[in-house]
Amino acid sequence: MTSRTAVVDLDGVLYTGDTFAVLARHRYLRSPGRALAVAANSPRLARAWCHEHRRPGVLRELAVRAVAGMPRPSYDALARELGKRMACSRRVAWDGVAVLTALCEAGWRVIVVTASEHELASAYLHGAGLGAVELIASRLDPAAGRFVLHNYGAEKVRQLELAGCPRWDLAYTDSLSDLPLLARAGRRILVNPSDAVYRRAAGRLGSEPETVRWGRR
Repeated sequence: MTSRTAVVDLDGVLYTGDTFAVLARHRYLRSPGRALAVAANSPRLARAWCHEHRRPGVLRELAVRAVAGMPRPSYDALARELGKRMACSRRVAWDGVAVLTALCEAGWRVIVVTASEHELASAYLHGAGLGAVELIASRLDPAAGRFVLHNYGAEKVRQLELAGCPRWDLAYTDSLSDLPLLARAGRRILVNPSDAVYRRAAGRLGSEPETVRWGRR
């Protein structure tokens, strides 16, 4: 019997924040020169931020600038440390963790599909007790300061296909960028959506998704 499959976003769904932003802030706070270099580009970045379709690029640039030049072992050690620390914080979405744990115990194939970086996401999931789920995440070359794979938007669908998963029974996300994920799901579930996000998702999907309210302990 073929098991059912659930695909789940991480940021905003299993963690009430942006995991890689935590790592980037950590780096900027400890590297004033790096922060000043970004500040020098703030007018350009602010102009780009005014256009919604350019915001992912702004965030990607800020992320890679935060770690550019780090040796791989140093980056991995930092990502593991911060991931474990986040899993012990008050921002863990324990309702979501409980749902995924129950799905795994019921024999579902559960895949966390995230734009966050792989080493960081893996450390967080293991720390939160979700080491049994599969993970598809962004891949980073910190020394070169670039993403080898930016697992964002429609790229998530492509990576799932490469993992042998062309369709899924259930999808959880909080983000409109994951509409391609929702479009292929049997059940489409938005986590803690605002009214605006819900309306836009329903309009673009052509049907009303389910919603859940997940909180912290």
